[in-house]
Amino acid sequence: MYKGESIDEEIKCCSLCGKLVKLAGETIKVGTIPFIFIGESPSKDGWVVSKRAFYNKNGKLQATGKVLEKLLNNINLSINDIYFTECCKCVIEDRKQLEKCSKNCLPILFKQLSTLPCNIIVCMGVHPTQALLGMKIKRFADYVGKEFEIEIDNKMYKVLPIYHPSPLNPKGYKENVPIFEKLAKY
Repeated sequence: MYKGESIDEEIKCCSLCGKLVKLAGETIKVGTIPFIFIGESPSKDGWVVSKRAFYNKNGKLQATGKVLEKLLNNINLSINDIYFTECCKCVIEDRKQLEKCSKNCLPILFKQLSTLPCNIIVCMGVHPTQALLGMKIKRFADYVGKEFEIEIDNKMYKVLPIYHPSPLNPKGYKENVPIFEKLAKY
């Protein structure tokens, strides 16, 4: 089971990335499926405030959540069914820091993953994919939709990169549809 208090405390005490906005704790949605979605980093007006992944403080589904919900609905799931966390545990305003912070947060992310019954990791974008695969990715399209295997604490995981489902990403919905069809098989 998720040992959130000790992981939350580790997040609050971390100073590896400098003076970034630390989360007051991280909640992982308890899902019902064998996979977890991993985003890049929390937005300052998202679940950090609302305590619900992809929702704002007014209880409204945010734009990325709407795209993800539509993708999940295609395979008879919803956001309420998924496990979710972020690769970076801080609110990062300068996207140039995502790669460094993703690497710094990797030990915490591994601890989170080892406490969950998930064996498939869906990486939403290049930064969580790079961090989990331990490599610099030059052309993300070469990785999207392909399955990779990694081992964390003697447990094997499948890693499945997808395009980030932001409505600003022209590939965020249409190019992810076949990948979600693959997820439906699990």
